[in-house]
Amino acid sequence: MSKQNILDDVIAEAPDRRRFLRKIAMAGAAVAAVSTVQFADAQSPAPSDADILNFALNLEYLEAEFYTVATTGKTIDELGIPITGSGTQGITTGGKQVTLTNSTFLTGDIAAEIAFDEQAHVKFIRSALTAAGAQPVAKPAINLNALGIGFSGLTDFLQLARAFEDVGVSAYAGAAPLIQDKTILGAAARIAETESEHAANIRLQVAKLGIPTTLLDGADILPPPSGQKYFSVDSNALTQVRTPGQVLYIVYGGQANVAGGGFFPNGVNGSINMSSAAIAITNATNASVTPTNLTTNQASIVLDASASTSANGNLTYLFMVAPGGKQPALLQSPNNPKATVDFVNGPGVYLVQLIITDASGKTSSSQVIMLNYQP
Repeated sequence: MSKQNILDDVIAEAPDRRRFLRKIAMAGAAVAAVSTVQFADAQSPAPSDADILNFALNLEYLEAEFYTVATTGKTIDELGIPITGSGTQGITTGGKQVTLTNSTFLTGDIAAEIAFDEQAHVKFIRSALTAAGAQPVAKPAINLNALGIGFSGLTDFLQLARAFEDVGVSAYAGAAPLIQDKTILGAAARIAETESEHAANIRLQVAKLGIPTTLLDGADILPPPSGQKYFSVDSNALTQVRTPGQVLYIVYGGQANVAGGGFFPNGVNGSINMSSAAIAITNATNASVTPTNLTTNQASIVLDASASTSANGNLTYLFMVAPGGKQPALLQSPNNPKATVDFVNGPGVYLVQLIITDASGKTSSSQVIMLNYQP
């Protein structure tokens, strides 16, 4: 079934279109009681269904741009996808086409399919808003190089894709309880299910290719090898939930109580635009390693994670090569907090990161360790 057919179904299911539009306009008042609990970082006034859809549209713009640029080298407006609307329209900067071939997965084909899906989500949400008598927001300015990763190769493309997909799923889970109209809720649920399929596929690639990942906040559940769960679900087998403000904290580059930054340097468009504090990382498992950064003329050094702590059982230790540096030889064992780093590829900067896991499966990552070998 095409996206347009889905939209037709959504509109057709509203027996009285005038009443449907009125419900969107009045939804802010209707969700006030719910918002005090489920929208703790509340924008004021409480958001209408149209506000929530426009918030989602900002995130779909970001994902569509990421995958489209990575797979084609073009932005979505260069492909003819509309980006005009209310608010300040901005350009997309950063990023480039990435070579995604590998012997294990058809990553390039998968990424191209996700790019198509995200483009379709942009068009679908815009059409749904227009059909309901609301104006879509314009695509805001987007900086795809906000984290400095995503476009230098397969590894950091999948690192950034994993973050986008897991955050996207949690964003829909957090926004869904605020939507009052069932037709809109049903459409949002179908998009969320698609995002979940994307997340599962990307997480499997990360796990099977042994790509290290780091925690975004206290709600994040890392896939192997950095974590232990292939799916980003909690102990009740439910996806994680983030409020809009907690989502904006992440996409604004880890900044609380701001209206822009990170991937959206001038903020998102629409009434839901302010970040809140992050979900705190509350586990008492903390990775610690020495030395943290070092310039040395020795052909090898030993990294020591003995100072790492656990609140729940014995730790396992995993030292991993971080992207962006030379490839060292790493000699380690899971139960040994020490690892030997051999600078086998000559002078230059080697980047390593420690990930520890306690008996309950909680993980903690050190900062990336910069080792500058100058013999």
